[in-house]
Amino acid sequence: MTVTVTPVAPATAPVKAVVLAAPEAVTPYPKPYNNETYKPTHPGRFRVVFDQSAGAGESFSSKLVAERDYAPGETLALLDNKSAAPVKAYSSVQYGAGPNDHLELNSDLLFMNHSCAPTVEMVLPSRQPERWEVRVGPAGVKKGGDLTFFYPSTEWDMAQGFTCSCGAKTHTSQNCLGEINGAKYLTLEQLEERGLVNDHIRALKAGQ
Repeated sequence: MTVTVTPVAPATAPVKAVVLAAPEAVTPYPKPYNNETYKPTHPGRFRVVFDQSAGAGESFSSKLVAERDYAPGETLALLDNKSAAPVKAYSSVQYGAGPNDHLELNSDLLFMNHSCAPTVEMVLPSRQPERWEVRVGPAGVKKGGDLTFFYPSTEWDMAQGFTCSCGAKTHTSQNCLGEINGAKYLTLEQLEERGLVNDHIRALKAGQ
């Protein structure tokens, strides 16, 4: 008698879904516009420097600076007050490959500007929100130094593209890219030259 054995596929663990807090469930972050209304979210670690020429209005020239020296690879801050973003916006950060995978930082980290030669990295390991953090880059950061990250390291197709004026020009190929619209419009080599490339961006590039 011949017995036919049908192979059984090994059981696979269910994919862990990322569930972020609703906006109303985190500490509110009323965005400050000048020194009069500003209360730092991470005193002693970093602070916002405002473009005072904007008066009471919003300025895109404000920036985040270090309040102390940081060593290469040091954690600048955990993303511990994040919430699900209602929509993709200029203020949101993409953490996954899905169309709704965006978060709001709800802290002074919102003021990190873009640079094509960034000083820090937004680290978002796939489906591990408890480990999401901002990490200092390989050159470290001195007190008073600008805290910047490379937006396409997290953003695939940005809600608002812009012309970069960072002027990056280093001994490597990390020159300023000019137009910044997201990782969708760059090569993997261009992304890797500028530091960390998050898991969801690598996955989207692989399927492009």
